[in-house]
This record gives sequence, structure tokens and C-alpha cells, in this order.
Amino acid sequence: MTGTRPASTVIVLREAAGGFEVLLGRRPHGQAFGGAWVFPGGVVDPEDHERELTGIEAPDASWRAAALREVAEEVGMFLTDPGVTSDTVLDGRAVHEHVRASGAVWRHDRLSYLSNWVTPEGLPKRFDTRFFLAVAEAEVLGPISPELEVVEWMAPDWALRRHETDEIELIMPTIAHLRMLLPFASAAEADRFARSQVRVDPIEPRVIRRNGEIDIVIP
Repeated sequence: MTGTRPASTVIVLREAAGGFEVLLGRRPHGQAFGGAWVFPGGVVDPEDHERELTGIEAPDASWRAAALREVAEEVGMFLTDPGVTSDTVLDGRAVHEHVRASGAVWRHDRLSYLSNWVTPEGLPKRFDTRFFLAVAEAEVLGPISPELEVVEWMAPDWALRRHETDEIELIMPTIAHLRMLLPFASAAEADRFARSQVRVDPIEPRVIRRNGEIDIVIP
């Protein structure tokens, strides 16, 4: 979309007693969304477009490459076959090169396309963000990026309750997606829903003024 940067966000799920959990990380103060708990994600970088480097062949290859790279980069989880680990935090192009040097391939089929959110018009930075689901199997978390202070697995309803009691801070897109996950009984069920969608229409919130205050309306 005009004036937007492509970006990817990954909602990593794992099965848990009585349901499932999502992986959230807290952003350091002083950075964008400082103090807020967010899903792993970021902008699509130039290396994510290099199919010879990423090995991903798909219509949305660059978004998927960015999604897989960001999860590996931020929380040390490599969705690959065979499994890959790293003792150090890798960044950018080095993530793709590490996977290739390990003789592994990205399992981009592990990502199910859930939603597409576009930053409202009028804001200084606008992103065309694709949200993917990924169900964690045997992967382990590695060293976390300096972009996060701590990571934690939380049930969606528990994360929302903690936000409502001001125990944790969540931003609007995170809240919306946690609420979207509430009807599902398992990670597998949420994944099946995402894969069953015939098409994913963009969601572009609007910024409006009400009684002198700025409000964000989600269509």
C-alpha cells in the first residue's frame, strides 16, 4: 500500500494444560512501544527479498522470510528443518546465513496467515503488517534480542486480564489479536481457522477526534 512499509508479526502458540499459550516479550523503555508486551515481529528487510538466500518460494515470500527471521532474531526460536539453534543473538542477514550454513531450510509452511493490519493514515510511520500464527512443536527459546527485556508464555485470557488490572501494558493490535484467539480451545484449532480463510482483507483503523481527544476506531 502507498506510503507503508511491509512488516511481519508472528503469534507463536503452544499447547498447554486447559488450552494454549502465546509468546509475548516486553519492549525496553526508551524504544518504540517501550514497556509494552508484544509479539515478535518487525519490518521486512532487504535480505528477506533474496529468495536464493532465504530459500522460500511463495507469493508472500518476503513477509514469511521476515516473520521467520524475526522470531529467530528476537527469541532464538528457529522454525527450520532440521532444527537449528544459536548460542548468540543473530541479527538481520546473519540469521538467514546461519540457517543456510547449518544445512537447514525455513519451514515457512509452519506459518498460517491470520490477518493484515495497516497503520492509520496521518501517522508519521505506517506499516502494512501481516500477522502469522506459528504453533511451537519441539523448538526451544535461545538468547533473546536487546529489543526485548524478557519473554513469557501467557494464556490469551490471562494476558488480557493482566492488562485490565494494569499489571502489564498491551498495545491495541496485540489486544485485538488476543481477543481474536479467545474462542479457540487449542493452538491447533486456531491454526486450522487461520488456514481455512479463503482470503484475508486488510484492516485499517481510523484515527478520529472525539470531544477533543484522539480515538482509534477499528473497522
